[in-house]
Amino acid sequence: MRRSWKVFYLILGFLIGFGVLFALALFGVRAPFRWTVVKKVMGYVTPENTCILVVGQDNIKPLRSDTIILAFVNTKSGEVLLLSVPRDSRLPIPGVGYDKANHAYARGGIELLKKTLEGSLGIEIPYFVEVNYEAFEKVVDALGGVEVEVEKPMYYVDRAQGLFINLKPGRQVLNGEKALQYVRFRHDPLGDIGRIKRQQAFLQALIAKAQDPSTLARLPALFESLKQALRTNIPLENILQLALWFKGLEEKAVTMDILPGEPVYLNGLSFWEPQLDVAREKIHEFFARERSGGEGSGKNPEGQGGH
Repeated sequence: MRRSWKVFYLILGFLIGFGVLFALALFGVRAPFRWTVVKKVMGYVTPENTCILVVGQDNIKPLRSDTIILAFVNTKSGEVLLLSVPRDSRLPIPGVGYDKANHAYARGGIELLKKTLEGSLGIEIPYFVEVNYEAFEKVVDALGGVEVEVEKPMYYVDRAQGLFINLKPGRQVLNGEKALQYVRFRHDPLGDIGRIKRQQAFLQALIAKAQDPSTLARLPALFESLKQALRTNIPLENILQLALWFKGLEEKAVTMDILPGEPVYLNGLSFWEPQLDVAREKIHEFFARERSGGEGSGKNPEGQGGH
């Protein structure tokens, strides 16, 4: 039981490599936060299936979405799909035209990014979660660091962004500052896709670290110091409904993926050209799946009291 709750906290909190904060906020039910569950309204998705949009902010003014993930929840099959959206994804931005996904966030904040994703993927996203770098570092430090394999030397300096990355290769325990460097590094042949893969690898390493029984007990103490680093608007009752469902979720039921597409260069600029039809079909297939072997332990969050 203890382990399954831990999986719930970590999946929601570290979706993008920027958060465990979603989990921390669950301990502070009196907090003045804005929480969100994103409702899927496509014809083939029933109301019991949901999606959570999480955005990780960079520290440049105006703020940009450095990381974007849509977490699709299929309560029929007992599965979660974490779909990373590369920030360089070339998408039709309402009122702007085609541009990078993170430029939608810079121009119009969470609302414009939300509308951009809604139009591109055919979904409705009424809610959101936003976290920042400070939160990420504090969470990793609170866990005593996370062990990962740094696959190669990573060095990059961008004074305008206040970004300094200097990592040596090899297996090592990264503190919050170094872990942030690891998940932000993107200067390799794969560009942003390589960065997303590192974020996903880091998430897996963090979940492994969290198997230490002492880890969960350390998280509530972080709540007061971290709450200013998170914004969301999901109602508390919805959080509790989701918690009841996630309590029975197994780690193997979580799939990580990237918005399908390919890198392209247009007018001297690099983009990720998404295959939106493929993405829509992938989402369709995910929600069409039914649970194998009976009902299992997953619960329908909307069956725990509704809205």
